[in-house]
Amino acid sequence: MKFIRNTILIVIISFSSIIVNAQSSNDYSPSFMDKLQWGGNVGLSFGSYTYIEVAPVLFYEVMPDFVLGAGLDFTYYNDNIYHVEGSIWSPRVFARYFIVNDIFVHAEYVQSYYKDNYNPYNQDWIWSEPGYYAGGGYRQWMGVNSYMFMMLLFNLQSDQLSFGTNPRIQIGFAAGF
Repeated sequence: MKFIRNTILIVIISFSSIIVNAQSSNDYSPSFMDKLQWGGNVGLSFGSYTYIEVAPVLFYEVMPDFVLGAGLDFTYYNDNIYHVEGSIWSPRVFARYFIVNDIFVHAEYVQSYYKDNYNPYNQDWIWSEPGYYAGGGYRQWMGVNSYMFMMLLFNLQSDQLSFGTNPRIQIGFAAGF
């Protein structure tokens, strides 16, 4: 599994440098603020297990079809069955490439920081194993400079301790400044 993960990372880094070099020959040069977008997603679930997620992100358009981004996810959970509640902080970075019009491929690195509230003997904050996700999705334009997206992401390390389901469906939005 490490070989697959490392190969994907090398391909993404190599592809990123090729795209950045290709951009220098383009005469179109929008301002820095024109290339920035903000967005994210929220998640809610109520019942015997309450789940609230807020996940803001900042996108940078390297070129019209290639976007890099970073975000910080915050998740609150309350398990009424086991009477446990807590929160998870997860910084993430990602790359998104639009292959055909509004269809894209997506690769993401996530690391979660949490307190294991299910274990009464260890109340320290813990960094999880890194999460590597890959998948694709579709964007639907809502105006000139904003869109919604839906994507399907697969956890490439499903044998490790991870939060959530595999695969996961993510719905969010992006808008220019």
